[in-house]
Parts: sequence; structure tokens; C-alpha cells
Amino acid sequence: MNKSRKVKLDKSKGKLLAPSDNSPMDDATDEIRSQRGASEASFVMQPKKVQYENTYKMDPDSRFKSYEIEGTASNILKQHIGDKSYDPELCRSECQIIAAKISEALKAKNYKRYKHVVVVSIGSIKERPGVYLGSRCLWNDKTDSFATVRYQNTSLYAIAMIYGLYYE
Repeated sequence: MNKSRKVKLDKSKGKLLAPSDNSPMDDATDEIRSQRGASEASFVMQPKKVQYENTYKMDPDSRFKSYEIEGTASNILKQHIGDKSYDPELCRSECQIIAAKISEALKAKNYKRYKHVVVVSIGSIKERPGVYLGSRCLWNDKTDSFATVRYQNTSLYAIAMIYGLYYE
């Protein structure tokens, strides 16, 4: 370390030390000071993290309204399926697309502090399947809700299940 540089470093800390003649203690002290200065500089450069206080809000401002969601989901199902015939490969991709569209519509309604889950199933009517769909959830009856929408044409049926869960 350059001695003139050492004097400048020490001046910035408010201490002025006279450089000594090549003593072994001086080299060790210079090393410790340079490490300390580097660690202090890196500590100062880190941005402060903002920590927000908890709201402790247990009830939503507006509830998850299943009747509004049923209308929106029904329109999306009619729009995407219409009079299409059943094709397993096409229906697999349509399920994903329809679920994404319903999810986007829910985000646009801006239910604050709600998380939502959308499940869409499409099947063939010609094969006469006996389908029973069930679900189990752990939730709060006061804040959480769900909606189920069914659409059917001549060759297929579609069921959309939408869950809205309040995040406390």
C-alpha cells in the first residue's frame, strides 16, 4: 500500500497517523486497515430493505362474488367451444387456454388479497361417460367461495370450477 495513500485513507476517517519506517507491525496494521476499510465500504453500499407493517386485516373489502364469475366463465366457455366437435388433442390445449382466459378475467376484476384456482375439464358426450368431479378444500366459509360452470354442445361438455381463497 502506498504511504501517501495511507495518509489520505486515515484522513478520511478523521485520524492522521505518521508513516513509520518499514516495521513489521506496520505492514500487518496496513493489511487490517485495508480489510476493515473494504468491509466498511461494502457495508455502506448495500441498499436498505423496506419492511412494511402487517395490516392484520381478517375480512376482505369486497367478497368473491360467484354469480359474477359464473357469467364471465360461461361467456368464455361459449366463446371458445361454440360448436366444436370433440378431439382429445384439441381439447387438451383448449382446457389450458380457457383456464388462462378465466384466470385473466378474474385478475381484471381485481379482488384484492384473493388467490384463485381455475380447473377446466372437457369430455365427449358420445361415449356416455359417467363423470363425477369432486374437490375438498380447507377454507373459511365467511370469506372463501367457488363457482362451477357447465357448458354442453352436441359432441362435448365442459366444466369449469373456480375457487377464490382469501389470503389473510
